[in-house]
Amino acid sequence: MSIGRIIYYHRKKQNKTQEQLCRGICSTTHLSKIENSSKEGNLETLELLCKRLGVSIEEETKKTLYLKRQLSQFYEAMERLHRDHAERLHGELEKHGEYIQCTEMVYLYELYMLRYLLFNNNLTEYERVSLALKKNMSKFSSFEQYLWEFFQGIYYGQKQQYAKAISTLGKIEDKAEFFSEKVTDFYYYKAANHGLLKHFTMSLHYSHKALRIFQNTGNILRILHVKIGLSANLIYINDLDRAEVMLHTALNDAEMLKDHETKITALHNFGLLYNKKGMLQESLEYFSQSLNLKKKHTASYYGTLIEMGQVMLELKENKQVESLLKDVLSDFKEEQSSKYIELMVLYLEAIQDEKRLAEYIIDYGLPMMEQHDLYKAIKYSEKLADYYNKKGDLLTSNQYLRLSNELFKKLLFNHPQPR
Repeated sequence: MSIGRIIYYHRKKQNKTQEQLCRGICSTTHLSKIENSSKEGNLETLELLCKRLGVSIEEETKKTLYLKRQLSQFYEAMERLHRDHAERLHGELEKHGEYIQCTEMVYLYELYMLRYLLFNNNLTEYERVSLALKKNMSKFSSFEQYLWEFFQGIYYGQKQQYAKAISTLGKIEDKAEFFSEKVTDFYYYKAANHGLLKHFTMSLHYSHKALRIFQNTGNILRILHVKIGLSANLIYINDLDRAEVMLHTALNDAEMLKDHETKITALHNFGLLYNKKGMLQESLEYFSQSLNLKKKHTASYYGTLIEMGQVMLELKENKQVESLLKDVLSDFKEEQSSKYIELMVLYLEAIQDEKRLAEYIIDYGLPMMEQHDLYKAIKYSEKLADYYNKKGDLLTSNQYLRLSNELFKKLLFNHPQPR
């Protein structure tokens, strides 16, 4: 603990000048060096200064240790997704914010507060606060620098910039094991972002690493979330029996723990599972259940809607898809987003306007998906190849088949930056 900064805190709080505090004890120059931590000062001088301020070194040491524990518990509450506990600790720590600013915990405190903004998905405020905090990066400890990069990786993931998230997390992966006792969810976020880019092998690899850590620390909710992610990866690699067992367990656990969001995701994944099995009516039922529980106008809502629309098209329910998507598209706020583009492609498929569909995929679908979702870009390339083949334009058809093959190789080898 730097008692000098604590002396500064109490002096300012009591509206004392340096001259008033140090008179008869030491010079103002000496006090200034103590307060700036450029000189320690002997114990007798420090005790005299504290006595004049009405504080004791022993009590200040106890307070600092208490706040360190509170700060550690605050971060742990966020890792364990204990929202109420995290909110309570956040409020308590904020009351002591000015005091903490005068301790060696200052940057750890500010970084944990930054993490809290991600915890609440407050990305606009995160951007503002992180920009201000970035100016102090040269003063960060190695652990604080690790946290900074880690939180940036989480931020990019929440912004749906998954390739950038993976690249950012990759910069600090060599330190992840070293700091794994302090930060337990690094591999969880690495797995999640690989999964969202359909890097199934890599996602499975990091999911198992995350699972081991969460099991060792008894992080029940995170164990559940990893299993949900694992189930999705198993579905995509056609390990359907294992995926089904895992999903039934996860759904039961989510209901027992009253984890509403995980229940919704489990229902969505059951939709994926039964679609992969070719049991389309069962798939549609699960997607409907998941959709009805989701908040409208969110990325998650649109994701389930897209899966549901695709199943309905397979069932030849084109009119229902057209009706379902018409209102959704008219209310959509961001026409340049990937979800809007996916919904528009589905709508054009539903109304069977093949010419307009091909033009839309060329102009908007492929450019967007090559940046954000290689798996979807492959599907779009194949649609274009099929369209031009039917028209008898074999040269153009072959061009899109070659593109599909090129994109598949990038996906297969987990290329970090889709072109």
